[in-house]
Amino acid sequence: MHLPALTAVKWDDNFREIYARLISKHGIKMKALVAIQRKILELIYILFKNETIYDKEYVKKIA
Repeated sequence: MHLPALTAVKWDDNFREIYARLISKHGIKMKALVAIQRKILELIYILFKNETIYDKEYVKKIA
């Protein structure tokens, strides 16, 4: 899950914002990456459970 988390931080704006916020809060990059890994796993589970596809703009549509 380490490499998918790095890729998500590099290419996905939502994960990049979360990563930057966690680094500024804790100052530990690995801790932020583990949090991103957990978020990716939760996202995979929810998408599989609801049989939906990933929509990058989903959070912005709700807010």
